[in-house]
Amino acid sequence: MTVKGKDRRKPYRSDLRDAAADVTRARIVKAARRLLTGGTDLPAFSLDAVAREAGVTRLTVYNRFESKRGLVEAVFDDIAERGGLFELRSVLADTDAMSSLRGIVAVFCRFWASHDRALAKLAGMTKLDRDIAVSLKQRTERRRGVLTVSVKRLPGVREADDLVDILFALTSFETFEALSVRQRSAAAVEALIWRLVEDSVRSHLR
Repeated sequence: MTVKGKDRRKPYRSDLRDAAADVTRARIVKAARRLLTGGTDLPAFSLDAVAREAGVTRLTVYNRFESKRGLVEAVFDDIAERGGLFELRSVLADTDAMSSLRGIVAVFCRFWASHDRALAKLAGMTKLDRDIAVSLKQRTERRRGVLTVSVKRLPGVREADDLVDILFALTSFETFEALSVRQRSAAAVEALIWRLVEDSVRSHLR
C-alpha cells in the first residue's frame, strides 16, 4: 500500500518540477530577450549577464540551453511566436497561390512593425557577436525557403530563382524600414510592398 501511494504521488511531483522548470526557462528567455533587444544601459549579452538578470546561476542557464547559441535560438523562437511568424503555417496551407503569398507579406510586415526597434538592435549586434550573427542569418534564410515554396505554386513562372530573390528583398526588414518614412503607417507600407510584389510576380509569369 505504501509503495502504491508513493507511485501515485510521483506524477504530481513530476508535474510540479516540470512547471517550475518551465517558469525558470521562461524567466531566462525573458532576461535574454531584454539584454538582446533592450536599452543601451544594459550589460552586454552573455550567459553570465543573462543569469544575473534572471536571478539564476550560470549553470542553470547552461543546463536549460547548453550554450549561448542555444539560448539565442530560444530567444528568436520567442520573438517569432510573439510576432506572429508561426501564422505562416496556416498561410502556406492556403490553396490559392497569390492569396498565400499575400498572407506571407502581411505576416512579415506585421512582424517587422511590431519588432522594429528590437530588430534594428539585433542587426547591429551581429557585427559584435558571431552566435547572434549565425542564428539571425539562418532565421533570415528561412524566409527565402518559405518564398521558394510559394513561388513554386505559382502557375507558369519563369526564372523562378530570380523571382524568389526579388521577393526575399522586398519582404525584408530593411525594405520595410526604408519605406517607413513620410509618415507612412505600417498598413501603408505593407500595401506598398504588396504592390511591388504583385508587379514582380506578373513580370515573371509566362
